[in-house]
Amino acid sequence: MQKLVEERMKKLPSMKKLNGPYSVKISDVKTGTWRNKRPVITNEKCVRCGICVEDCPCGVVELTEVINFDYDYCKGCGICANECPKKAIVMVEESKFKDEVK
Repeated sequence: MQKLVEERMKKLPSMKKLNGPYSVKISDVKTGTWRNKRPVITNEKCVRCGICVEDCPCGVVELTEVINFDYDYCKGCGICANECPKKAIVMVEESKFKDEVK
């Protein structure tokens, strides 16, 4: 848990859009198998605005060259998909996602 907090704190200065005061939103409870939908991004549509990073209540969205989700901690709430101005994030049923990955 502490390592996750430290990693997120290091990223705060690079997030130009945030004006502070800063809050490190993290989830220390792994999701397990109960999540029924997960966010999936189409990076070609993404404009790297960072809204999904700012609005994620669990702090599991990371903005690098591409958007990454920490699926171990993502609860599947869909806020990132709802707030994405380019609709680059969609919520996919876990069962369908698992079928596509196989």
